[in-house]
Amino acid sequence: MAVSTQVRVCRVGACSALIPLTLTGQGVCLTHYLDEVFTRISAVQERCRQREMPDSRTLSWLSRQGDLAVTLLSSVGLNFSEDRARLLELLLCLANLHESMRRPQSP
Repeated sequence: MAVSTQVRVCRVGACSALIPLTLTGQGVCLTHYLDEVFTRISAVQERCRQREMPDSRTLSWLSRQGDLAVTLLSSVGLNFSEDRARLLELLLCLANLHESMRRPQSP
């Protein structure tokens, strides 16, 4: 009886990068995951600058991204310094966004 292993590759375009186990639910590689997260966080930051605070669903999503970044940083298979740098940048970005939402906005 042969044992089959299922290797999942990114579903974005012609990308053939492997999907980390932690990102299987998203169906994308780490690079595409981070691209999407940074895009969405930029949109939240822009709305905050316009004094439109995120709703509870968005806040929950932001929190999950921080948790996922920590999980990915602690994974054994993450050896590329560029990936680690982008994950650390994501955590810093989330921390800065959190801090800016805590600060009272001046008129």
